[in-house]
Amino acid sequence: VCLEPEPSSRCASMGDDGDGEQQAARTAEGAKQTKDLDTVTDYHEARELDASKAQQAMARMFEDGDATEDAAADAAREKELAAVAVDARDVAVVMQEFEVTKDEADRALRLARGDLTAALTALIAQ
Repeated sequence: VCLEPEPSSRCASMGDDGDGEQQAARTAEGAKQTKDLDTVTDYHEARELDASKAQQAMARMFEDGDATEDAAADAAREKELAAVAVDARDVAVVMQEFEVTKDEADRALRLARGDLTAALTALIAQ
């Protein structure tokens, strides 16, 4: 206990013995709590990243599945179109009237099931 009216450095140092130990204990406890909190935060962030990666992987799987289904449907459609008989004279008419390549004219006629009028109408509508 310091009896001087104004605390001096000598009096302040006299009272620090008990307070210093308590302050050190509080600081050590605070450091431990901070470390524990960081550990929990790191664990939580790691879980969020893992969940995000899992969601991205699942999205890619579903996209790949849709792409596979679309590719199969496209292949079936192309096979169906390849079976359509197309007259070479009709291809020439479409090429001349719309100034398109032979492949484009052939495709338009196949999509119209070989019907010249339907192919011309579809090309006009584009």
